[in-house]
Amino acid sequence: MRKLTVEQTDTAAYAADSTIRTAIEREGLLTHIDFVADITPSASLDGVNQPDGIFRLVQNLRIMGGSQTYINLPADDGAQGGTLLHYLSMEDGYSLGHSDGGIAAPQLTNFHMVFPIHMGSRPRDMYGRDNPFDLTAFIPAGNESQLNAEWITSGGDVLDDATTITVATSLGRFVLHRVVGTEAELKAEMARQRVNLPQEAGITGMYPVWSARSYANVGATTDFDAEQIDVVVGAFLKRISWLSQDATATRTLRAQDEVTRIALKVPGTSEDLFRARLQYQYRNTGLSSITNADDAAQTFGNNVPYGVHSIDLRARAQTIPGYDYGLDLRAATNGSLRLGMLITAFAAGDDTLYLFERYSPYYLALVQ
Repeated sequence: MRKLTVEQTDTAAYAADSTIRTAIEREGLLTHIDFVADITPSASLDGVNQPDGIFRLVQNLRIMGGSQTYINLPADDGAQGGTLLHYLSMEDGYSLGHSDGGIAAPQLTNFHMVFPIHMGSRPRDMYGRDNPFDLTAFIPAGNESQLNAEWITSGGDVLDDATTITVATSLGRFVLHRVVGTEAELKAEMARQRVNLPQEAGITGMYPVWSARSYANVGATTDFDAEQIDVVVGAFLKRISWLSQDATATRTLRAQDEVTRIALKVPGTSEDLFRARLQYQYRNTGLSSITNADDAAQTFGNNVPYGVHSIDLRARAQTIPGYDYGLDLRAATNGSLRLGMLITAFAAGDDTLYLFERYSPYYLALVQ
């Protein structure tokens, strides 16, 4: 058995307002992808990087098999899907993901932003170390008839009005982490990692089926029943995440005064699995780089990711597989779990981006 980290040869040539498709190498079990946006800005980013500009390089990043979408982000033209992915990566223990923003030769002539996508549920091992070969979930790349990444971009001015992206020398690179071996070797490695699969006949592993939704806020609310969305069911649900944003004309901005309280409701029992003001969640919030046009005047503003929150459902699971995969909603019907929200401030055009990180059982042979 081999655990391999490979930067594949095929890259994604940047283009503004485009869907850029790149074939992903189909070998072994794909456990983690680091997508590296290698961008040449038209000028130095010092002092001219708009809020979240460096994270907006990704409007959406989809990983798609022959008949299955594995990874998907909530997408809008403001490209805050990449911002949500960045802060979720921070929550999972990854670092800033970028180099020094000052673009000046000979130190730097281009800029790199890394977006980690971890397929499984344990981005860190039991000792807190990076765990790129985690087999709690994987993309069965070797069994796919085709496997593609789609990098969806917004305009070339996502960084700043004045500093734009130089198309000819900007691209995306894919660093693939995969486990390759025989059926017996892969099963032995999963046992060594103590992967807790559902105890049902024929299940050989789990794979990610992320689902996303962009929701247009309706108005200010004072109770959780006034504005609700259905939670996506039909799989294990590990984490629900969302990003609230104002309706700004050029680049949508994160906002902390819109969705201010959330309730995860079970309509059939009138029970709330989660109900809280969102301020308490800042206990889990790490700092990020200051990304504001006037960051020189900031003390600590804008490096705290307000407007981005998540609910981890693994701790609420009642079964051993749920400790890794969250709530088992495979048999749930649409509407059996709902998110109610209190919206304090509202203006026409405000919306919230939701991401549901889900897992489904895999029944085929690990190697074919």
